[in-house]
Amino acid sequence: MTESIQVPDFDHIQDDYVAALAEGNRRVATDIAVGLLDRGVAATAIISDLIAYGQVCVGQGWQDGEWTVAMEHRASAVADLVLQTVSDTAMQIPGAPAEGERGKALVLCTEGEWHVLPGRMAAETLRLHGFDAQLIGPSVPASDLPLFLDSDRVGPVALTCSMQLSLVGAWRTISTLRGLGATIVIGGRGFGPEGRWGLALGADQWAPDFASGADLIAAATQEPTPVPRDPISDPVTSTEIFESSRERERILERAGSESLARWPVLTTDSARYQATINDLSATLKAIQCAVLVGDDDILSNYVEWFEAVLRARDLPVAFVASAFDLLGPVLPDSVPLMRAATSRALAMCSAEPVVDL
Repeated sequence: MTESIQVPDFDHIQDDYVAALAEGNRRVATDIAVGLLDRGVAATAIISDLIAYGQVCVGQGWQDGEWTVAMEHRASAVADLVLQTVSDTAMQIPGAPAEGERGKALVLCTEGEWHVLPGRMAAETLRLHGFDAQLIGPSVPASDLPLFLDSDRVGPVALTCSMQLSLVGAWRTISTLRGLGATIVIGGRGFGPEGRWGLALGADQWAPDFASGADLIAAATQEPTPVPRDPISDPVTSTEIFESSRERERILERAGSESLARWPVLTTDSARYQATINDLSATLKAIQCAVLVGDDDILSNYVEWFEAVLRARDLPVAFVASAFDLLGPVLPDSVPLMRAATSRALAMCSAEPVVDL
């Protein structure tokens, strides 16, 4: 059951916590969280309404150009310490479930998902519900799962994904888990509104928050283990994803070469050229993910996000259109769905591609 924090001035408490993250002040951040425990707030609610909320603010701060990557990493390290302290303290409260009394639970970060803290929050929430929770992450290669998991007793798996650009990797992970006979409970914004993209890829259930996810895992442990199942995939679409993944380096190399021809200044600025390649790589992922789940909302979300990032840094938003414009001509003829999606995405951009730097 979902719990939320009901204490006076909680908005101010959240603000103080985020300020502590920004300063890298683990003592203040921890005192705020433990203070809520002392006031009788459930640890699972602290995880969802304070710690997870803080991470959303951290990400927004980077997008808005107010936080550096170094600040992000420091804040996440502080949040990880706060999470562990809250969980360990709550487990000592009289009446708390004993760790492992409800059996084992597995939490995975999808292939390509490098944000491990959401997985840690899911694992600690399961621990607070009486599970012996094991977290495997970040970015677990799907090909490693059959070697690691016992297919006879794989049980339910909680799967986290915070970035929509990780959906191709999530598809590989979900497909492998289906083949192992796992019940797959997904959570995280990367799976889309109400988990619709993850469910389309073959997951079984969507959890809107950590506590609900723990309840779904608990219910799944009481159900018969599913038989191994085939992946959810359309042959045409899956062929395009495979082909574009196989040709990924060549596609980026050709687009990068075209960027040098279009913008000669990049030939003497290795940092800007590498940033261009990174942008092209992310844009190619967005195209793949949109085609994979058949939803152009992924493209519009990506365009909106990318333009906001550039705008916050006083950079031309036309670089977003440029990324699609550079990729379109170099995509193989064997991926017509992706080529069409690239054209649609280009039309979503708010500015024409950059011609001169």
